[in-house]
Amino acid sequence: MVNDRVTGYPQIAEFMVLRLIPVRLLPLNFPAGLASFASGKPKTEQRVMYNFDWHKSHGDKTSSSAAIIVELLSRTFEINSVLDIGCGDGRWLRSFQDRGASLVRGVDGPWTDQTRLLIEKSDFAVHNLEKPLDLARKFDLAMSTEVAEHVDRAFADQFVANLTQHADLVFFGAAIPYQGGFRHVNEQWPSYWAEKFAAAGFGCFDLVRALTWDRDDVFFWYKQNCLVYIRESRPDLIAQIQASIAKIGAPPLPMDIVHPELYQSLASYRQIAFKPLLRELPIQVMRKAKAILTRNT
Repeated sequence: MVNDRVTGYPQIAEFMVLRLIPVRLLPLNFPAGLASFASGKPKTEQRVMYNFDWHKSHGDKTSSSAAIIVELLSRTFEINSVLDIGCGDGRWLRSFQDRGASLVRGVDGPWTDQTRLLIEKSDFAVHNLEKPLDLARKFDLAMSTEVAEHVDRAFADQFVANLTQHADLVFFGAAIPYQGGFRHVNEQWPSYWAEKFAAAGFGCFDLVRALTWDRDDVFFWYKQNCLVYIRESRPDLIAQIQASIAKIGAPPLPMDIVHPELYQSLASYRQIAFKPLLRELPIQVMRKAKAILTRNT
C-alpha cells in the first residue's frame, strides 16, 4: 500500500527529503498529516498509537524496571488487583502477578499482538484508549506508563477519568515535552497531568523517582515521569505513602524535571548539529508536500 501511494506522486524529490527525516525528529508542531506522509504511512494508519514491536526491543529492561518499581509499590500498599491501561504485552501486569496479585486486567488498542501477551488473553481487552472505559469493578491499583502522550490532547481528561474511575490508587507517568517517540501527540510535563488528577480529587505523591533515579536497570522515562496519585478521600492510603516517603529521607524532586540520560541524548552534538538542517528546509517544500497529501487523500 505504501508503494502504491508513493508512485502516484510526481514530486518524488519532496517525498525523498521528507523520508530522510525520522518522524521522531520532526518538530512537535509538525502537521500530523505531513508526519504520516514523511513516515510513508497512509493517513488512516494514524489510529495506531504506537508500534507493538517496541515491547520486543525494550522488553528485558522494561521487565527489570517493572520488577523494581512493583516491589517498591508493594512495600507500601497491599495490591491484589491491578488495571493497566495501555498495557502493551502485559509486562507490568506480569510483574504484579509475580509479586502476588491475584487479579490483573490489561487494556490496549487493536494493534496489540495478543499472541505475544505475557498475561492470559482472558485478562486482556481491546479498547479505544480515547473513549470512556467501564469495567464495572474497582481495582486496588490502576496504572498507565508512557501511554498518555499517544492520546490526542482533546481526550486527555477522558484518559485520566478512565484511571480514576477504576481505583483510588493510581500509578501514572507520561512523556515530557521533547522526550520524543512514535506518534507522541501530547507530550506534557507531570504538572499538567497532576492538575487533571487534582480536578478528579486525587493528590500527587513522589514515591518512586527518588528511589530509582540513579539505577541503571530502570528506564529513564520511568525514573523521570512516574508519580503516585491517591484519592483525597482515602486517608489510609495517604498515610501509608507518607510513611514510606518519610523513610526515604531524600529531598523531594521537583515535579517537572529532566533526567540526565534524556538530557545527554538530546544535547549530543549529533542531535544539535541536525537541528539547523531542519530549519534550513525550504518552507515551500513543506507547503508542496502538504498540498500533495491533501490532493491524494
